[in-house]
Amino acid sequence: MSSYNLSTMSYPNLTTQESYVRPFTDGVTIFSGIIIFLFCVIGILLNTMTILVIRKSQKLRNVFMLFITSLCVSDLMSALISPLFWYRRTVGFDVWIPPNFFCKLYWGAELMTTFSTSMHILNFAFLRLLSIQHPVVFQRITKRGGLLWVLTIWVIAFLCGFVTMWLFTGADPGVKRDRYSGEPNARWPACTVLLATIENYKKFSLSSYNIFILLPMFAIAIVSVLICGSVHKHTKSSTMTEDAAIKRRVRKEKQAVLQLVLIVCSFIFGYLPFVTYELWATQTDAGPVVDYWFGLCQYFCLRFSECMNPVFYNISSSKMRRYTKQYLNNTCKDCKGCERTENAGSRVVTSTSTREATGV
Repeated sequence: MSSYNLSTMSYPNLTTQESYVRPFTDGVTIFSGIIIFLFCVIGILLNTMTILVIRKSQKLRNVFMLFITSLCVSDLMSALISPLFWYRRTVGFDVWIPPNFFCKLYWGAELMTTFSTSMHILNFAFLRLLSIQHPVVFQRITKRGGLLWVLTIWVIAFLCGFVTMWLFTGADPGVKRDRYSGEPNARWPACTVLLATIENYKKFSLSSYNIFILLPMFAIAIVSVLICGSVHKHTKSSTMTEDAAIKRRVRKEKQAVLQLVLIVCSFIFGYLPFVTYELWATQTDAGPVVDYWFGLCQYFCLRFSECMNPVFYNISSSKMRRYTKQYLNNTCKDCKGCERTENAGSRVVTSTSTREATGV
């Protein structure tokens, strides 16, 4: 890296042999770092807290919360690998210094969590529809059955996302990116799709992104409409009765709809730009500046979406809010208790030391 300056390096253009300047400045490196690392910290804190709240609250341990916990795990993994994206798009744009393992790890984990999130939300929506339209059938789903369901989703995401991208991607550590090669991947970061696998990756992306993201989006929209229709019918029926149990059930269904709508909107906001960029970048020959900024902005949307999910879980569920507040209060009390214990212990030590020094 010492043989050239990252902020001023230039190469001949991919096709015109004119000077080519890196498509971002040092200011963009700092700006994107602030945003991505901020999202990283927020994502880790909020998703970890949500997982702990659900695990510590017996009344939150149901099939729906199992799916939400697994979704939080997926978002947490995305937050943990987000610094690799920042490095890939900035400092390591032309020269990838870390071992190739980290490049493959980023891509594999990124696509695995993407496919996992999509399948989780689709199945979560289906469960909501089942619980509203066929509550008797829904009640037959055990926690063990729900756990196997979630594990199946992760196995599919691992095989179709992680393993596949591990084979398709890579980097040459310490090797300066050849920006004037004229190859299809010359404008991309140093850690990217391997030249030998580009054609296969194009076929894979067209099929997998349609199967795992676009089709689930369409299916989720249909299921959401069906859920809203069912809840609307139940709401009209509840106005004609004084049965408190029915009214309570309708109120819970409305909260469930709100939760689903927020999760789905967040999913579309984050993942539609992602899949659009991934398909666009492999099928077009846009300039490096457009490609760079499209790739950066779609990732901002993705990270924002994954940070907002834990917030939406609390906004849409009074029970979740109650147990979150209880968890935070207990955590604060434990911290204050530890602090008082430490202070008391230090006072005892000081008193003992004083007595020993005075010979009392």
